[in-house]
Amino acid sequence: MVEKYVTKGKEIAIEGKLVTRSWEDKDGIKRYTTEVVCCELLILGK
Repeated sequence: MVEKYVTKGKEIAIEGKLVTRSWEDKDGIKRYTTEVVCCELLILGK
């Protein structure tokens, strides 16, 4: 949804939380990822 309104270089403000997940890949190595779960997004400037 955001990609419809925001392009690279556009200033935005995001309110939300960081969520870290872990999983094992096909080789059995534990991997981690951190995601931003957005509650509110403001497009700044013009």
